[in-house]
Amino acid sequence: FDTSEDVKDRFRIGKGEYDVAIHPTVSSDGKKILSVLFYDVSRYLAIEKELVRRNRELMVINTLSGAFISSYDIDKVIGNLLEKILIITDFSIGWIMLADDDRLVLKGHRGVSQEFLGNLNEGDLDDFIWSVLDTPEPLYILEQSQIRNVPFLKKEGFAFLGAIPLKVSDSVTGILFLASGSERSFDFDLASLMDLVGNQISLIVEKIRLFEETRRLAITDDLTGLHNVRFFYRSLESEIARARRYNDTFSLVIFDIDDFKVVNDTYGHQAGDDILKKVAEIILNSSRKSDIVARYGGEEFVIILPRTSKTEALLHADRIRQQVEGYDFDTNNQIKVNITISGGISAFPEDGESAKDLLHAADMALYCAKGAGKKQVVFYTGKNK
Repeated sequence: FDTSEDVKDRFRIGKGEYDVAIHPTVSSDGKKILSVLFYDVSRYLAIEKELVRRNRELMVINTLSGAFISSYDIDKVIGNLLEKILIITDFSIGWIMLADDDRLVLKGHRGVSQEFLGNLNEGDLDDFIWSVLDTPEPLYILEQSQIRNVPFLKKEGFAFLGAIPLKVSDSVTGILFLASGSERSFDFDLASLMDLVGNQISLIVEKIRLFEETRRLAITDDLTGLHNVRFFYRSLESEIARARRYNDTFSLVIFDIDDFKVVNDTYGHQAGDDILKKVAEIILNSSRKSDIVARYGGEEFVIILPRTSKTEALLHADRIRQQVEGYDFDTNNQIKVNITISGGISAFPEDGESAKDLLHAADMALYCAKGAGKKQVVFYTGKNK
């Protein structure tokens, strides 16, 4: 070879790696000679590789953790997470499904067609997805030859699909799918990167669940599971603002269990608590999704009924009253008890334009119902003070 210039190269012998430098020179007697120097660079390469690995891990951790910290809107968090995952892993397609009771629910997606989303939401891929979760491996990889056997994946044009079960303490919390329309080489580096991403997403999903549970508990009555009075007041102010903005109306209902002290004194507080929980369940199940149902305190319950007149509210509230009255409540002594409730109704804006005025009007109507013999619902007229 041309010996007029230095030649440098790197080669491997066994488990070691070496840099070699070949240097042309001339001896004292005028002969052309080559000096060959070997450098063992194995240790330095191992250190460099470890630094690259650690830097990648830190980059993944910092990038994904930042997605959770940046927002309290859970849907935005999932979307933000998925975008960052695709950037980190260099995939163009992905979706996240999280466990909800005994099913998996799609929470975020990027790069898939509307038809494929329909397949996911309608459960057409459930058998395939659950088969992924049944595998003991931390990663489930399908390459192009295997994808041909799964019609939905083939039709979507996938050439590579990786599925990462999300687990916390051996409990499945969801699954992350990463896909590509072109073939990818599944090697150790990609496997370790996907495993790292899966571990971090699992931890973040657990944080999200804890956050949601904390938020739920902050607005929930411990005994009945209904919204608590704090949430009710906030919702009432929001509904007043909405109705005022759109020149709309809404109604407010306050229920009170008749002679509840007698129930407690006769059957005990445990039976009283059971009755409260069942009354709450009846009211909630009889209400619309748009209604706000809350425990107001003690044996009182409230409902905010958006876009509902007093007349409509009276019909709705009286149906609830009849359902409660017709239910046989169990006590600790296996004795069936029938109870009754009374109710008062006020409406925005005719009975008041503030939370204080509306609550006062509904209270006065409830007081009137109690005074007229209980087990009835009346609405505020301005005369029942």
